[in-house]
Amino acid sequence: MRNAYLVCLPALTVLCTLRAQDPACPAYPASVRTEIQTSIDLDRQAAEFSSVARKTRNTRAIVPTRLAASGNFIDQLINNKMSTDGVQPAPATTDSEFLRRIYLDLTGRIPTPQQAANFLADTSPTKRTTLIDSLMNTPAYADQMTLFLANRYKVTRAHDNISTSARNVFSGFIHDLFAKDQPYDQFVTQLITASGEVDLSPGTQFHARWMDLNGPIQDSWDNITEKITTSFLGYKTECVSCHNGRAHLEKINLHLSTRTRKDLWQMSAFLSRMNFVRLSDDPIGFRPRVIVVDRSYGSYSGSVPQSNPGCRPARIDAVVTPKFFSTGEEPKSGNWRKELARMIINDRQFARATANYVWANFFGYGIVDPPDAWDMARVDPANPPGGDWPLQNSNPELLEKMTDYLIQNGFHLKPLIRMIVTSDTYQLSSRYTDKWQPAYTRYFARYQARRLSAEQMYDSLITATHTEQPMALIEGANVVTYANQLPDPTEPYSDGRVTDFLSKFGRGDWFTIDRTSTPTILGLLYMMNDGNNVNRTLWASNANVGITNRVHQIDADYSDDKEAARQMFLATLSRSPTDAEMTIVLKSRLTNPRFQWLSDLQWALVNKLDFAFNY
Repeated sequence: MRNAYLVCLPALTVLCTLRAQDPACPAYPASVRTEIQTSIDLDRQAAEFSSVARKTRNTRAIVPTRLAASGNFIDQLINNKMSTDGVQPAPATTDSEFLRRIYLDLTGRIPTPQQAANFLADTSPTKRTTLIDSLMNTPAYADQMTLFLANRYKVTRAHDNISTSARNVFSGFIHDLFAKDQPYDQFVTQLITASGEVDLSPGTQFHARWMDLNGPIQDSWDNITEKITTSFLGYKTECVSCHNGRAHLEKINLHLSTRTRKDLWQMSAFLSRMNFVRLSDDPIGFRPRVIVVDRSYGSYSGSVPQSNPGCRPARIDAVVTPKFFSTGEEPKSGNWRKELARMIINDRQFARATANYVWANFFGYGIVDPPDAWDMARVDPANPPGGDWPLQNSNPELLEKMTDYLIQNGFHLKPLIRMIVTSDTYQLSSRYTDKWQPAYTRYFARYQARRLSAEQMYDSLITATHTEQPMALIEGANVVTYANQLPDPTEPYSDGRVTDFLSKFGRGDWFTIDRTSTPTILGLLYMMNDGNNVNRTLWASNANVGITNRVHQIDADYSDDKEAARQMFLATLSRSPTDAEMTIVLKSRLTNPRFQWLSDLQWALVNKLDFAFNY
């Protein structure tokens, strides 16, 4: 359960035993249930649309979409479904739309004006693929993809078991996965089986992060089990760690509604020979150190100390043997964590969930959506769910092909990412020229515009305004420039301006406050009025953000007003202004001093929706 140790036992017991109070289940709070229910409704609309379209297929000609000519299997399979159901894709992105999107998705920030100008002036027919390959070999790509997984694993030193050193080891472990394009299955195996001191041994931090500091060891095992199933298999099990699924999950997860607490305990039993040793290297225990160790004996028992029962309802007082949650497979040796890792990476669902997570990172939603809430009773078209349950898998053939591709490439993530971002499907515009229907979302008929993440917003702002500054991390010697390089949400430890900015734009703390990219009035007003933001767009910028900002630079380098305005658009929105925009901009120049005109122009541009959204 989410932050189970923060919920008192009496309240939790009441919630879990009063089955009529399903919406109050602490593992599925209202916001999560609403997200899942909304997704189910969209699945149902798409299923109904497809059913009607296919019934009328014989009375109309099936016209291939323009994706049919692509040599990318993603486009071909997306085209097959669209053509069959009569859905037309959005037009292709313009070069400037693509440029901004690919920089944000692969590097976490917009291009510089020179990078934008070079790309837009390039007439090569392969310039998009060339740019993709170039960006995927930059340090910024590894930084951005590290943030993707760090957010999922919730890397943080804001936990009593995770020191700054441990945080750095874990962050570096994830960074190496992308910087060296290491096989993801090997990475996951090392993580699940990791042992040793948390300050030194990569992967141990994942287990220590979810260790329950106050409850019985069973609570720690159950917490970690839930994170394993969610992170690597795509489905949450925290709800059935408190109670059976029956009478709780029928409305949001058909499969889990049939599972029991014992099923979860059997999965947790794979971790029951793992133990945590907490030491301290100072006399007063100020700095605890954790060592993850494995014993050659032990099993999962429902018996817990009466003085410390934990925050879950009482377990049965019986020994439970390990069984894999998905298949019921039992371990073949006494090294149960190693056996668990083997079962996970050999389970096709691991590759499916991984491919779907990667897809969702670039499209904003998964082929199975939400990507961390798979309903295993609704994903196989050969075994459809009964009643009015819709299939959750919006394109089974595509997901299986992506799964095969990931496996065939030895679980290296870079080939899969490249296949996705070079596809015409990824490069569709967010503008849709025909009448849009919600069901089209499941066809990926257009790109879903998204507000920039907190880190993308900050990094794009400092790139646009050319006010990049070093940020010192807590250990002092380590300095970074961009927010997507920060190892966790407690950083930069010494710069409250940056942490305040990231908090205002929904970074969360990866502990009790979830990340969000939902636009807010607070964020809008903060961007427009906060002194640290406004100063970045001033010609006479103060020392806090440097004196060689973009306004100052363009004012000095471009004496022609029209070209200066074009450069400001390139720097901020990665495109030239339209004729109408240029007319308005030049008109405002007549009534303002040049430095003030340029400052006002960039302030206006960074507060446009064009800047705040990845479209």
